[in-house]
Amino acid sequence: MLPSVLTKYMLMALLVPGFFGGIRIPATFLAGSSLAAIFTLKSAAASLSNDNGKLSKIERRAIKFYHLVSVMAFLLSLNTIILATSAYTSILHGRFDQLAETAYLMMKREFEYEATVRWSFLTSMFCFLGMITSRVLIEFDLLKVDASKSSTKRDVAALVVCSVGALAAQLMSYVNQNLWCWNSLIGMTVHVAKMVLNCAIVEKNPMQIISVALTMASIFYVAKLAINDINQDDCKDTKKSL
Repeated sequence: MLPSVLTKYMLMALLVPGFFGGIRIPATFLAGSSLAAIFTLKSAAASLSNDNGKLSKIERRAIKFYHLVSVMAFLLSLNTIILATSAYTSILHGRFDQLAETAYLMMKREFEYEATVRWSFLTSMFCFLGMITSRVLIEFDLLKVDASKSSTKRDVAALVVCSVGALAAQLMSYVNQNLWCWNSLIGMTVHVAKMVLNCAIVEKNPMQIISVALTMASIFYVAKLAINDINQDDCKDTKKSL
C-alpha cells in the first residue's frame, strides 16, 4: 500500500505543477505576440476612420476582425499566465487531497477552476490563428479589389484561408478527442461559463459579479458595433447603386 501511495503522491508532485508551469511558456509567447499585434497595424486602422472608398467591404471587416481577435488572444493568454501562476502557488502550499487515480483527475477535483487554464490557452491559440490569417490577407492586399490581379489574389487568399483552416480543424479535432472530461471544446466552454456564473450569482463574489457584468457589456458592444458596421455597408452599397 505504501509504495502505491508514494507513487500517487510523486505523480501529483511532478506532473500537476509541470502542467501549470509548462503552459505558461507558450501562453507568454501568445501574450507578447498578440500585444505587439494590436499596435502594429495602425495604418490599416487609421484608414478605417478616413475611408474614402479605397477599402472594400471585406477589407474593412478583416481589419476589425484582426483587432478583435488580437485583443481576445492577449486577454485570454494573460488570464492563462495568471491562473497558472496562482495554481502553481496553491500546489506548493499543499492544503488539498493529494491522492487520486491520476494527476489529471486530481487536478480537476482539487483545482477545477484553475484547470480551465487549458480552455483559456486553447481559445487564445485559435484567436491567434485567426489573427495571423487576417494579418496575412491584409498586409499582402489579398482582399483588395484589383481587376488586373483579382484572380491571382483570390487564389492566394483562398490558399491562405484553406491552409490555416486545415490546421485549425485538425487542432480542434485533436483537442475534442483529448479533453477527457468534456465531449468538445464547446462543452468545456459551457462548463467554464457555468463555474463563473456560479461564483458570481450563487457565491456572490463581488469582483466576479463585476467581471461578468463587464463581460456581458463587452459582448453587447461588439454586437452593436457589428450591426452598425453592416448597416453602414448597406448604406454605402445603396448610394453606389444610385
